[in-house]
Amino acid sequence: MSETAQFKPVGRTLPREIMKWIQGLDLSYSVRDPKKDLSNGFLIAEMFSRYHPGLIQMHSFDNSHNRERRENNFRQLELFFTKNNIKIGGFKEILDYNWDALYNFIIQVYTQLTERKIMNPPLATYVNSKEFATSTQNTQSFLLKDKGIEKLQEEQRQDEQKELSEKHAPLSVSSKRTNFLRIPSKPISQNIENLNYQIDVKNISIRPVQGSIMKLKEEHQQQQISSNQERNIQDSFQKTPIEDNKREVTSTREKQQDKSIYDILNEQLVNRQQLPQFSQVVVFPKTIPPLQSFVALISDFNEDFVSGFFQDITNQKEAYINFIFKDTNEIWKFFSFTFQCIANLPIERVKSCVDLVIQFGQKAMQKDPLKTRSLFLEFFLPEICILIKQSIYFEKRHLLIQMVQSFQEPHVKHQIISIMKTHLAMEHFLQCLVVFSESETESSDLWPEMIRYGMTYLLNQSCSLSTSAIAILANAAKANSQMLKIDKFVMQIARNNWWQYRCLAVILFSEIIRGIIKTPNYQNLIKSPQQGQKFFSIENDRIISDLKQQVSHYAKGIELASYPSSSEFITITTLINIVDIIGDSKILLELFTKIILQIPLEMRNWALFSEEGPDQYEFIVQSEKAFKFKTNIDSKIIRGFSFQILTHLIEQIKLNKYPTLPIGHFQLLHWCFQYTDFKIQNMESCETIANVSKGYVFLGLTDPQILLEAVELARQLLDLQFKSEVQMADNDKILASCIDLALKTESEEVIHNMVQFLDQIIDDSLQGGSESLKSFMRNVQDHLSQTKPSPLENPDIHKCFERLGQIPRDMELSAVQNQDEQQSDYQY
Repeated sequence: MSETAQFKPVGRTLPREIMKWIQGLDLSYSVRDPKKDLSNGFLIAEMFSRYHPGLIQMHSFDNSHNRERRENNFRQLELFFTKNNIKIGGFKEILDYNWDALYNFIIQVYTQLTERKIMNPPLATYVNSKEFATSTQNTQSFLLKDKGIEKLQEEQRQDEQKELSEKHAPLSVSSKRTNFLRIPSKPISQNIENLNYQIDVKNISIRPVQGSIMKLKEEHQQQQISSNQERNIQDSFQKTPIEDNKREVTSTREKQQDKSIYDILNEQLVNRQQLPQFSQVVVFPKTIPPLQSFVALISDFNEDFVSGFFQDITNQKEAYINFIFKDTNEIWKFFSFTFQCIANLPIERVKSCVDLVIQFGQKAMQKDPLKTRSLFLEFFLPEICILIKQSIYFEKRHLLIQMVQSFQEPHVKHQIISIMKTHLAMEHFLQCLVVFSESETESSDLWPEMIRYGMTYLLNQSCSLSTSAIAILANAAKANSQMLKIDKFVMQIARNNWWQYRCLAVILFSEIIRGIIKTPNYQNLIKSPQQGQKFFSIENDRIISDLKQQVSHYAKGIELASYPSSSEFITITTLINIVDIIGDSKILLELFTKIILQIPLEMRNWALFSEEGPDQYEFIVQSEKAFKFKTNIDSKIIRGFSFQILTHLIEQIKLNKYPTLPIGHFQLLHWCFQYTDFKIQNMESCETIANVSKGYVFLGLTDPQILLEAVELARQLLDLQFKSEVQMADNDKILASCIDLALKTESEEVIHNMVQFLDQIIDDSLQGGSESLKSFMRNVQDHLSQTKPSPLENPDIHKCFERLGQIPRDMELSAVQNQDEQQSDYQY
């Protein structure tokens, strides 16, 4: 413990100043009982995360009162304190629930974070002083009478206090003993002393009681519970629901003999525990029922055991539904059991139980919609709201909200939203609307209310509220973008600094652009103009200009929100959401090209070569505010825009005049050539592309990093020149210079690939009978022969061109001589 003043607490509350400070931090859980709520270290860590964002990762802490998890929380806090030179200690005493230690610890935390000191309250100082301890020993009582003040004797004072307490005694002394159905006792006769009853007392035996009466009562109740669980019931679970419809219960005793859903679940647990694979792994305490133990310790049990247990119940859902619907209490018991399991399960294991509730909810709605709806609205929905508030991660909240939808009917959606709004804080309520809006169709009558909430909190200063608001609007845009009118707020939205907000802004603007593209005017006037609309019209020209301006406006919003990117999540989200609309906006085409050129190779390959598949959504960040995003991209769509991307890339290369082409540019150039059909492109564009790229391509034959791509590109350029008749100047000189440069690199890999490339080109010229290609290679040969020293003196290069003939005699003799002198490898 640091050298600070030690305070003695009065009661179980913190100083008022500290309580007001804690409330102002807006922690995820409210502090009602400081000794209980702060003793596990979770909220203390959250306090420091408010003042030191980024230094404390809240996902590493657990809001649990389990001893091991509490120790882990304080161990991480201790490491944080040590790393940041914060002198606060006393963790061991807090782990032992020492209130004095926790009280002083929180005061130190307050002083450390706020740099303000706490003064010990005068009342606390007095209550904890010796003066207060001895002040009650010398008290005297006085009575005020007409004649003056009279001192009361001790016996007289006690008699008067007793008389006063009897006069004002409450009707019920103990609520635990009160039975509101009990008939009032008969009055005792006032002449009881005149009644002569003779009572004979015989055989009185006295047995001393060991322990307290309360302990004996608890043991007796536990014995009764155990005996009830061990009793043998004649009917099995599979027969009970069916026979219950035939059976006519005529007495209270017969009703008491019926099985409860808890009995059936206990039997199922015991049967599963007795399986060979679990008999040694799973052990239930003998002092409490298996079901109670299962719920309390579910996070500690074997995962296969827990998920298999839920699967067994799901497989028998028909029988379970029939059984619990015989009594409304049984329905409540079953779903209450599942809710407790969900509350205690960690996020990575909760889905199996949520899926169970969803399937039972859907089945219950089919079985008896009226009863299920009534129970859900009155009992289940408030319980689910409590679970939503208690969930640390949004992923778990998302599952719980989906669970609500399994009980949802179209005509009660508004009622469900209204109930959830009364039970949840606005932050959690808006998150519920985000999940609800994901599944709403275009014709849903919920959209006006949802959009109203979205527009209200769109620019709110609270990060959580504004993020949920823009997520609602993004889902609304997917359903029908015409419902939204946000063009005035585009730039304000795009400038938000929160990464998730910017991701959602990209999604929102992309969906609005898609909505514009789908409109009949855009399709008929811009995308594929009809024959009668090709002629000039002032009205059509105005509509076309307006539509293009709208697309450009939202495209600028996407560019502002995504570039330059501060997070790879923003980059990935942008690529995924603009791939199908880059052909409709030059701004988005340029943005896509810029991003592709700057991202790492692995991400570039993911964007350009991903296989087609169903949409996949993941929670890319685990937090209480992070939504799930689409994580797969359809590269097949991008390939349809390869020529537009290539044209823009060539413009950038011409503008920048790179001495050597960067690797990212070269790989994108290779991808564009690979997926572009030059046969359907105009000759002028092809000549521009070929003449700008040829120097970089042939130079790439000398770079081991891009060697393979360069070989393919060089072959494609020669095909354009000799098969498509694309005009390229000085190609032979450039290739000859690159052959010479390849030999000078002295790289075996470069030289080997260059020889293979030349062999393939010469083969094509000889076998295909292309005189123009053969003439081109002879020109290359002539340029090589004029170089000093000549690359033709290399034996491998010499062999390639020997097949063309006309090699000068001196070059041929030199090549043979060099080959004889080589022992292993050629060095130029």
